[in-house]
Amino acid sequence: MALTDSRLTHGIIGAAIGDALGLPVQGQTAAELALDPVTNMRSYGTYALPAGVYSDETGLSQASLAALATGFDPEILMAAYRDWAKATAYAPVNGPKTDIWPSVAAAVAGRTPSAPDADPGGLIRTLPLGYYLFHHYGPDLYADPAALPVLTAFVALTNPGPANQLASAIYAQSVMRLLAGDPLQDALKQSLASVLAHNEAVPAALDFRMLTLLDAPTAATMAEAAPTPRNVLGVVLYALQSTTDYASATLAAVNAGHFTDTFGALTGGLAGLGYGYLSIPHHWCLLLTKYGEIVARVRTAERSGNFPRYD
Repeated sequence: MALTDSRLTHGIIGAAIGDALGLPVQGQTAAELALDPVTNMRSYGTYALPAGVYSDETGLSQASLAALATGFDPEILMAAYRDWAKATAYAPVNGPKTDIWPSVAAAVAGRTPSAPDADPGGLIRTLPLGYYLFHHYGPDLYADPAALPVLTAFVALTNPGPANQLASAIYAQSVMRLLAGDPLQDALKQSLASVLAHNEAVPAALDFRMLTLLDAPTAATMAEAAPTPRNVLGVVLYALQSTTDYASATLAAVNAGHFTDTFGALTGGLAGLGYGYLSIPHHWCLLLTKYGEIVARVRTAERSGNFPRYD
């Protein structure tokens, strides 16, 4: 099977590259990046690491992918996250954990997060689950009553709060609609509308209605603000809505500043899936740390019977 045929590869590699593009400038402001914007893979920077190294977003996504290949089992998922946190499994070649969201740190240590919606720890793990849900339940998160409880339990492993649940539902539904063949912009619009309609009576959903009115100033404000699930998702959605290809979407997300690896990974996952593997600049693939290992893990997942298969 060619890489160009594997839509799981498109999203997973797209996310990892977006992460690696953003990591060297993590913490820089949009104003600082406007003077020296990211246009390519960079080395060193914030963490003094070589070009192509990724962060916790990709490590946790890879842990999710490996665990979900065995089926949905919360204990196996948490074991995979602990392997990442404590034994550097799924980490870049030299094993650094460049950062870890507080909710995830608490969860892998066996503690209940004190502020589960103060960070996007549930959202950042959701990309592989979107594929898993599509394979088992079809393109609509709410059509099969067995689908939503899987998402709820998955997100609650690290972030048992309504904002992470809502953001992860919008992201997973976008993956599912893209896998069903929807164009990217349609998938984003329909997924947001579907999740908001389903959660009309949920108080936290009122805050997410701002995502239907995104513009450049609003997205810039969200990028500067606290990294709540809504704010992070707002930056990602605007980067995707305001561009027309993988590179421009991912770079727009990274150059929004601050949580650049998070923005890049989440944007890159949907952009890679939406635009396809050939849309990802090949030289970025060549620089990505553990590219071959990531592709091999995708192949294992595709053969597991728990993910879509493209051969």
